[in-house]
Amino acid sequence: MSNVTGTLTPVRELADRAHAAGAVVCLDACQYVPHLATNVVDLGVDFAAFSGHKMLGPTGIGVLWGREELLEAMPPFLGGGGMILNVTLDGFVPADLPAKFEAGTPPIAEIVGLHAAVDYLDRLGMEAVREHEVSLTAYALRTLHDRLGEQLTIHGPSEPAERGGVLSMALDGVHPHDLSQVLDQHAVCVRPGHHCAKPLMKVLGVGATARASFYVYNDTADVDALADALDEAASFFSF
Repeated sequence: MSNVTGTLTPVRELADRAHAAGAVVCLDACQYVPHLATNVVDLGVDFAAFSGHKMLGPTGIGVLWGREELLEAMPPFLGGGGMILNVTLDGFVPADLPAKFEAGTPPIAEIVGLHAAVDYLDRLGMEAVREHEVSLTAYALRTLHDRLGEQLTIHGPSEPAERGGVLSMALDGVHPHDLSQVLDQHAVCVRPGHHCAKPLMKVLGVGATARASFYVYNDTADVDALADALDEAASFFSF
């Protein structure tokens, strides 16, 4: 899932094509895992990584899943602590997976917090999480189009079922940073910038966007607040 356009990438198709060309596939699943039920085997990738803070967990922790044969073949990149099985005068033997890659003191508090976040999302049900997001995104697309029309560009698919709940917006004639400042004055928080995706910004023909994001804790009232704030911004910049 793109963190700019919300587009749901056909991961399995891309992975199959990459494997056919002899490549190893590492999936950045930071946006995907918090929003959709995830089966790494079905996705067909070799590695998948995601972060804790984007799925209601604490900062400073993430997860790397990898195919066992690849992880076994990889050397550890950090040393010390529990990743050691044995030490000799000539070298050392790393511990079995996953301890092989977990050097030093583990982030214990963060692990406990991430476990709680996973349990919470499991109780909600990832199907319910996805259903809520699609419904709220559909409401947002309709509402913003009705309220601002052609003044507002929202990048990405127009079909809610084909995207996630991130709306990268451009208000005609207004720099995204100026737009975010006005929205902030109306207690609406968005993120302006290139979202760590400068090549995509070039493809979109923009220097940056202002991105609003929806998740399980948002509802239609938040969409309405965003629309009201965008109306105020348009008025402020004399549209």
